[in-house]
Amino acid sequence: MRTHRALLALVFPALFAAVAAGADITGEWKAQFKTNYGTDLQGNPLPRENGETTFTFKQNGEELTGTVSSTAFSETQIREGKVSGDNISFVVIRTFGRRERRMTYTGTRAGSEIKFQTLIDGFGRGVQMIAKKVP
Repeated sequence: MRTHRALLALVFPALFAAVAAGADITGEWKAQFKTNYGTDLQGNPLPRENGETTFTFKQNGEELTGTVSSTAFSETQIREGKVSGDNISFVVIRTFGRRERRMTYTGTRAGSEIKFQTLIDGFGRGVQMIAKKVP
């Protein structure tokens, strides 16, 4: 019986560590997207575009840092990054025309995919995309 307890005392922490390590999103993720921004602040229609976004994440506990780059925008640092369980959120600052806007990303991780929704301040709409972990 003592051997059984000792074995459990070793196995459970190792199993917990493996599960916790599996939740880490550190690494490169890629997503395809199609813009659907609607109109700009003056009511002019914005073009629909297909593109790809690359996320390079570094997770340290609940803190998330890294960069976001896409076919539409250059590499931008992640701000206010947070991971809580399977929920992910962060902000990047993008330039639209001559104005800077906050672009908020919120997502939910399911295995090797993260479903993201973006919201761009001043536009009222964003983009939905599914990022996949790059092996």
